Amino acid sequence: MQKSYDYIIVGAGSSGSVIANRISADPKNEVLLLEAGRVDNHPYITIPKGISKLIKHPTYTWTFPIIQKRRPDLPSKEIWIRGKGLGGSSSINGMIYSRGHAQDYEEWNTLGGPGWGWEEMKRVYCEMEQHELGSNGHRGGHGPLSISSGKFRYPLAERMIKAGEEFGLEAKEDLNHPSLEGIGYYNHTIKNGRRMSAAKVFLHPVMNRPNLTVITGIHANKVVFKDRTAAGIECSKGEKEIVFTCKKEIILSAGALLSPKILQLSGIGPKELLDSLEIGIVQESPDVGKRMREHLGFSMPHKLKKTRGLNHRFRGLGLVRSLLQYYFSRKGPLATGPFEIGAFVRSMPGANRPDTQLYLGAFSYARSRSSDNFPVQLSHTDSAPGITIYGQLLNLTSEGEVRIQSKDPREAPAISPNWLKTAYDKEAMVEMVRTMRRFVKQEAISEYFGEELIPGDQCQTDSEILDAVLRLSTSGLHATGTCRMGRDPKSVVDNQLQVRGVRGLRVADCSIMPALISGNTNGPAMAVGWRASDLILKTA
Repeated sequence: MQKSYDYIIVGAGSSGSVIANRISADPKNEVLLLEAGRVDNHPYITIPKGISKLIKHPTYTWTFPIIQKRRPDLPSKEIWIRGKGLGGSSSINGMIYSRGHAQDYEEWNTLGGPGWGWEEMKRVYCEMEQHELGSNGHRGGHGPLSISSGKFRYPLAERMIKAGEEFGLEAKEDLNHPSLEGIGYYNHTIKNGRRMSAAKVFLHPVMNRPNLTVITGIHANKVVFKDRTAAGIECSKGEKEIVFTCKKEIILSAGALLSPKILQLSGIGPKELLDSLEIGIVQESPDVGKRMREHLGFSMPHKLKKTRGLNHRFRGLGLVRSLLQYYFSRKGPLATGPFEIGAFVRSMPGANRPDTQLYLGAFSYARSRSSDNFPVQLSHTDSAPGITIYGQLLNLTSEGEVRIQSKDPREAPAISPNWLKTAYDKEAMVEMVRTMRRFVKQEAISEYFGEELIPGDQCQTDSEILDAVLRLSTSGLHATGTCRMGRDPKSVVDNQLQVRGVRGLRVADCSIMPALISGNTNGPAMAVGWRASDLILKTA
């Protein structure tokens, strides 16, 4: 007979790892954490630049082909990825730690309900962070999560910051200042040259707690209900089906693509979808899987002039040198994320906060002009020196959808991003590309930027830029909103993260975010896990 647990958490990613840590701190709470992937013991996970070897590794990465065409005449080549294993996407991501703008959280508070405004979330971040710059009014210095900044510096990086100042941006020591706008070295979840994933920080130190059980290689299929109360989770491990029962709560932390899938398979979702698949309705919830919003990125690699840059450090003898430097000192180009320099700027006239995030690095990857829309092209750098400016539009208004395609839990959901469906999004993407082009013409760096390889100087008009964006842009891997928190009855969860219409079931991950974050979502996902833990423990 299976043991019954007080709490069952589905997904050991950025949110789930935090929740498992915090609610199992009370020895009276029997906690079960379920993860479909493996233990995160591959050395590529520890080495920051190991991301280039992980992003297409089937053991550690979920891949979701996007069937929806961006335009009728374009083939379906888009792929979204997510981390699979302890730590989830925090084990394979670019390690940028960005909290977004204070106004983002005020929107959460307005749309989602009280308890999610900036003052409350600032408290969460300060409790969570151990920033190397120390604590101040908006930054934490004594929490478990190590944050570093600017560990790999080189002359061209300093020139990029100078170019930002020429562009009208403030050079900031900490890019996570609440006002956000500015340029500087990115904050990273890296300590002493090693990736600090959510599993490394929150799970591994507590794995020996007798009241915490972690099972890997197990797939959660659906929630089992008894009298509209979540009573257990039906799972598959190989060919074996298992049901784990729960005495208090089940928390879905499977992410913005898989949490709505589990809800839909469990009978919680849009009536027309569940009826079409003959799934019994437990609770009609029309927005499960809907209202998805994402960041859209566009990369503009250039030839690099007057200096070698970093491409040679990732190839041949240069790579050997980088490996030896990392092995003996945990320093050098392998000890940091893909991009060191970041900027948050306003591209659209009248924007009330930054709407564009820039990433800059003295490298370029090998990519043909007809390449697929794979989101992280880091597997092969160019043989010739290169330099890249990559931009993400932060406040797209188009909304996508995640839908199950059958009753089979092994089948991937259908994902429809609905990119650039609004006039605003089209205009904003064009303005973002033009902003990137203006940036590289600043005096401090213009002499280093050679030929624009993508999309190329021949691409100038609005229609030509939009055509290039549709063909070559990539997902930011920051999907939100598919189980959105809200005050309205159509929202999936309330401000306590409890699923509407049933008992004993919460969702806590990026899917609950009612508005996009102005930046990367790994930090906010951990903050959601921290805040969810507060709410769970308060009602324990």
